Parts: sequence; structure tokens; C-alpha cells
Amino acid sequence: MMISVMEQKGSTTMTTDRLSLMTCYSGWDNYQISLARTVARLTHEQLAWRPTQEHRSVGELVQHIIIEGRIDWIGNVLGEGSAELKAWPTTPAVHEDTVELVKGLETSWQMIEDALTRWSTADLAQTYSVTYNGKNHIITRQWVIWHVLSHDTHHGGELTLMLGMQGIALPELGEGGHLAERAPLAE
Repeated sequence: MMISVMEQKGSTTMTTDRLSLMTCYSGWDNYQISLARTVARLTHEQLAWRPTQEHRSVGELVQHIIIEGRIDWIGNVLGEGSAELKAWPTTPAVHEDTVELVKGLETSWQMIEDALTRWSTADLAQTYSVTYNGKNHIITRQWVIWHVLSHDTHHGGELTLMLGMQGIALPELGEGGHLAERAPLAE
């Protein structure tokens, strides 16, 4: 990565040479670590808990983050990831198994991290055709990345609420109330 600043008659211009998207989305990786650590501590009973019969269980919610957020959009729409990952199972045995859910979070995150590291800011404009409810949409890679990032954080907040309703202490939340409290301390 190269960033340079040039003076031109009183104005400053910035040029970039293949700025990796992983640089642009720095912090999402810390969120992923916190999410996986939180899920890794859960028991079968905690994963099976649901606030009402109409709502997803904790494990179903984590599986939703993996499949409908990450695999469907980054894997299937953008064409990233392995065939094995894209065939991630949706059975109750998986969404009630801590080890499998953590594996799904880590494997799907690795797919995202690999793509973000390889792609540059110039790649954000790449377009894709998606059919939804019988209508064709043209979306950009930027739209998909933002959609998956917001999906992760939205359902991560829902997960936090569901675990709090069970009285589960969440050390990854810290006093600031966020899953990703890994900002460097000032000297």
C-alpha cells in the first residue's frame, strides 16, 4: 500500500496505489474475534434458548449470521469461498453445537478477510445482477460489503440482548457495551 501527499499550488492531493479493503474495514476483524469468543463460551442450553417461540434461538441467530449474511452474499453473490463453505449445513444439530458455530464464524470470516485483503478500493464499483422477488437489481461490491457488515452488527446486537436476557456475563462487551473494544490505548 502506498499513500502519498503532494502539494499543488496551495492544495493537497492524495494518491493511492491499491489500498486494500482490509485497511478500509479495519475493526471488523476485531468484531469477528469477539463474536466467536462469545459463542465459544455458550452451552447447548444457552444456544437453544429463544425469547419466544416465534423468535430464533441463540444458535439459529448465529447460524443466520453465517449463512444468510456472509455465505449468501459474499460467497454466493460475489463468488468467494469454497464449495464446502457454501454448502454449510442448516440442521438443528449445527445451530445447537458451539464447536460447529464457531467453526462457521471463523471459516466464513476467513472468506471475507481473504476477499477484503485481495480487493482494493477500485474494486468497490464492480457490479452484480441479483434477482429478488422477481425483480432484477444491479448492486455493487460496496453495497454487498456494507450489507454484510451491517447484518453482522445488527444481529450481533440482537445476540447480545438475547444473552443478557439469560443473565449471561459477556466479558467481550467490556464497560463500553460493545463487542469490539480493542482500540489501542493512548500512551
